[in-house]
Amino acid sequence: MKRLSGLLCVLVLLGGCSQMQPYTNRVLPPVFEGGQGTNDWLGDLHNTRGLTKSELQDVLETWDEAFRDNPDTNNRLRLALLLTAGDKAVRDRGRARKLLDGINSAALGPGEQELVTILQNFLAKHEEDRGEINVLSKQVREQAQRIEELEQQQRDLTTIEQSIQQREKSAGE
Repeated sequence: MKRLSGLLCVLVLLGGCSQMQPYTNRVLPPVFEGGQGTNDWLGDLHNTRGLTKSELQDVLETWDEAFRDNPDTNNRLRLALLLTAGDKAVRDRGRARKLLDGINSAALGPGEQELVTILQNFLAKHEEDRGEINVLSKQVREQAQRIEELEQQQRDLTTIEQSIQQREKSAGE
């Protein structure tokens, strides 16, 4: 009986550990629940790291064409990830937001829903930050213009003061 319970414990432990292994075999289904592509999308994005601008443009064109040919969730999210978190050479966060807004989240698994939510929150925060940066940039330009105006007034006053001093000096002689 002890042997049977020991064997059962070993089997349970081995079964539990197998679910902790990262998913690398594309023939087998993903280990994570709801991973109907999430692991693949993130893996595809990871594979774009370190590519040249030209190679990144090729990847963008290929993924864009795949999306145009078949605008399913798989192609949409893979392209949205590249446009959101890809290298600067292919980043287009406005377009990524439109792609994400076109997803029916109810048809996704929990992992995919979480990924969409994370990306949408990131993009919303990015837009908010861009807006704040634009406001601050405008304020800086306005202040720089005001400083230039004040410096010009100071130069004008200095010129007037020097002119007055010159007249007083000439009148006193």
